[in-house]
Formats: sequence, structure tokens, C-alpha cells
Amino acid sequence: MALKSHATIIDDVQDSLGSNTTDFTDAIITKKIVEGLNEFSGYCPNIVRETLATTEDSKELDISGIKDMLWISALEFKADKAVRQWRNWAQRYGTIISMDIDFWPKDIDTGIDTDEALDADEAAIDVDADATTAIPVGTIIRIENELYYVTATGTTLTVVPGYGRTTATTHATNKDIKIPQLAYLYCACPHKVLAFTDLIGKISHGAGYTAGVVVMRLDSLGDSDVLPTDALFTISTDSTNTQYRLTQDTTLVSGAGVVNFLPPLAEDVSDTEVMTFAPSTLTPHLETIFIDLVTALTAKSVLPKFIQTIPKSGRNPFRDYMTFWQTQLSITLQKLQREATKYQKPYEILSRS
Repeated sequence: MALKSHATIIDDVQDSLGSNTTDFTDAIITKKIVEGLNEFSGYCPNIVRETLATTEDSKELDISGIKDMLWISALEFKADKAVRQWRNWAQRYGTIISMDIDFWPKDIDTGIDTDEALDADEAAIDVDADATTAIPVGTIIRIENELYYVTATGTTLTVVPGYGRTTATTHATNKDIKIPQLAYLYCACPHKVLAFTDLIGKISHGAGYTAGVVVMRLDSLGDSDVLPTDALFTISTDSTNTQYRLTQDTTLVSGAGVVNFLPPLAEDVSDTEVMTFAPSTLTPHLETIFIDLVTALTAKSVLPKFIQTIPKSGRNPFRDYMTFWQTQLSITLQKLQREATKYQKPYEILSRS
């Protein structure tokens, strides 16, 4: 079942309100969509998995770069184990959380060093040995305090510098290349409904992209659209049917821009292949409840117009909209409360050891 566009959601709300486009304009409903997303997400958030690199000999994780997070749903450390390792945590200073463990994370020394001095934003790193086995594609590496994401390996590493919100900077030659332990943070974030109309773009890179990349250039979208963090897209020729998520906002210029995304590209893609953005981060079931919520909020918005209106022929618009708004909102909130229980997952929390 396909999700509805921003424009279709507006049409559905207007239809529910008697096709009254005079009192309930597109602009008013657009405001209520934004308002509704905030309230809706408090019950049924968009759960986003953030990958964080731990710091050696520190239990703390920096969450300052995670945008619009409402709360933390779960912490997994160590990551990618056959039996998931869920942990407790304590929040420190608002932007730092401390993992509730009694051991210290340790980096893995790959035994491979840099073989050149690195510029800031270095995208190709010469190394002193073949790194194919020690540093495969998709690895997050650390050189001093900077993280890099590896998209090609060998005697030269092709990388995304300044990864994981670290600062891209210079490094002297002969520096150790280490692999940090990873933690997964499952974050409750607001849902997104994309307000622009053109959801189909194309990959824009003559050579295409190889599997494992996390940055691509695209074009053929709206001239100045802003693709928001957490927006979802698929690639038409991707046989894995992977859904990708933007990890930062992208402002398009003349319909083109560079997007950062996760998970890494599942397979090679060619130039001009079609990328389709999902209209929202909702599911079809949640979308129905969300439209009901926006309808209730929109009905409420018109009450001041009729508060001093003298009823005619027994009809009282203020009373009618008040009754509709209260009834619609009550029913919708009951649905949301039932849905919210599905987000209370019974994780088995490991001991501190």
C-alpha cells in the first residue's frame, strides 16, 4: 500500500471537513501537519538507529550530533553480536550518555599505518601494506581523533573523512590505523512528511557508484528543495530492495545535491538510475491515524472564527466544530495510546560485565 503525498494528505483532511477549502486552506493544514507530527511522534516515534564509535577507555558516547532526538529507546553494545547486547545507560550533561558497563571499550590495532601525511578532507589514504583483509570495505577506522568510513580498500584506502560527526583535519605520516568498537543507539525521532512534490530524482555520477559508499550526488529534483534528515529513498534497480535513510539535511541547488545516507549502498549503481523518496516515514497504518489527528487539529483551528457568530436556522458552527474536534481528537488519542504500547519493547538488559 503506497503512502500518500503531502498534497494528498491535505486533500483527505479537507474531504473529512466537508470539502471546505475556504476555512481549511492548504496553508492552514500544512501548519497543522507540522504541529501534528510533533504530537503524533510523542506516541509513535520514528525509531532511527544511529551508529556511534566508542572512544577507547571511555564509557561515554557523544550524542550532540543526533538531530531532533526525542528520547533514547535502546542501546546496543557491543554491536552486531549474534545475541543482541542491550545495555542500560545514564545521561550526562544532556549531550553525553554513559554506558552502564564495568569494562572499557578498546580499539583494534589493524597493524597498518598511514604512508603519507593527510590533508584535511583526505579521501584517498596511502597505507604501508595491503589492507584488504585487515580493513575491508564498510569499516569505520580511527586515525588519531578522526573517524573515516572506508569505501574501497587495498594499498590505498578510499574513505569518507570526518565521519560520525568528527572533525576532518590533517595528520602526519606513519599514524596507527585503528578500528573502534561500535555501539548502536536506537533513537525516537519525529516522523517526517516531505512537503515537496517531486519525489523522484536520478543518480548523477558518470562512473556510477560501487557498493559500500555512503555519499552520492543526485539531480532532477526540485530546484531548491530541502531533503531532511531521516528522509527515506530506494533505488529502482537495487535487487536487494534496500531502503536508505539520509543522515543529514541536503539543500538542493538547481535540483542537484550530495546526499549522505545509511546503510551503505547495497550494490553497484550506474549513472542516471532512478532514486525515489518515500512521501513520509510513516507506515500505511500510522498514516491513517495521523490524518485523523491532523483533521482534529484543523477543525479546532477554525473555532475562533465562529466564537461570536449568531446561530442561524438552528445551526451553530462553533458548537458543531467544537463537538467534531473533541470527538475526533478523543478517538484518535485512544488509537495512539494503543499504538504506543508497541514501542515498549521488552529488551533483556545484560549485566554490567
